[in-house]
Amino acid sequence: MMSDRDDRGDIDDLVVVRALLSASNPVADGPLSALEQRRGEHLLALLLADTSARSHRPGRRPGRGAALRRRGVLTAAATVLVIASALVGLTTVRTHDRATATPLLPEPLLTATTGDHDRAVAALSDAARRQRGSAQAGTGPVLYARSQTYGLDVAIADHKSTTTARTTITDLWRDHDGTVRTDRYIQQVDRAGGDIGGPTPADDDRFEGRSDRPPAPPEFDPALTPTDPAQLLARLKARATADGYPIDLTVAHDVLSALRSGLTSPAQNAALYDVLATIPGVFDMGPVRDHAGRPGHAVGLVVSDQSSLSLAIEYVIFSDTGAPLTIEQVAATPPPGLRLPPVPTVESYTEIITTRRVPTVGATT
Repeated sequence: MMSDRDDRGDIDDLVVVRALLSASNPVADGPLSALEQRRGEHLLALLLADTSARSHRPGRRPGRGAALRRRGVLTAAATVLVIASALVGLTTVRTHDRATATPLLPEPLLTATTGDHDRAVAALSDAARRQRGSAQAGTGPVLYARSQTYGLDVAIADHKSTTTARTTITDLWRDHDGTVRTDRYIQQVDRAGGDIGGPTPADDDRFEGRSDRPPAPPEFDPALTPTDPAQLLARLKARATADGYPIDLTVAHDVLSALRSGLTSPAQNAALYDVLATIPGVFDMGPVRDHAGRPGHAVGLVVSDQSSLSLAIEYVIFSDTGAPLTIEQVAATPPPGLRLPPVPTVESYTEIITTRRVPTVGATT
């Protein structure tokens, strides 16, 4: 139950995140009162304004430290910096009977690697139909999206590694000219896995704060995704062929990346779902609730090949209106070298909290 106290010392991340997600939930189980809406926004504002409410590694000094060398990655999936949630419990990873970390290692929402293909195609087709009948929320020339991301980040040097779990709130504004402003707020950073003498992870401020980037090339801008499924599929296949990558895996990766961005319209989501339905390996997972407790329908597909160090499966959860809610990637077993428990591991997830059009960069309504 949400506390009525407003003192910053009484606010923990769990309450803040739950209030945030309930206040922005596009498929809420029941209508929110004006008081609940204001309370959720107030709690989030307090968290973002109070640096003492954010987690810091022991011994970390304020400011930017010296740049650290990073050599490669253990696996592409393990280095993705995308979603965790303060809505799940802490897991203590122990090495030699000593607690070395208490990271947020969320339980996977789903772990199946196969399922009914025809039902997945039907579910995606239905979601596409519903999205085509939907309108983009809000008005204005700027596209705004807020998401919560979790991911494992791996720092490697001298044949040793350090794995951290990072949770981030990200606000994106894409202006009419294609420029993008990003505001990131670190919620939690924890050592994940055994202490095996690896390098110190990069400072939090490398992933936090405000940044601006120029317009992306049109073919790589999620907000310019074609709304015609045939045109979109042809573009993605041509890109994969030109780069020499496996077509199905690359098409799936690009579709999921666009959905994860939060910068796609309902009509573009519809085309992305239709393309995803053409992937032979897509399978149905049925009704499920995401980490925020929002009800939805999930489909999955394998997103790794023989060259990967671990079998990775990605799941897409969408609401009854077809709106994308969560994209979660799970390793059937954690990649070797990370010293994580030998169980299915959430490598990353992104929860789309809200997407709407707003009048100016920096506005949220």
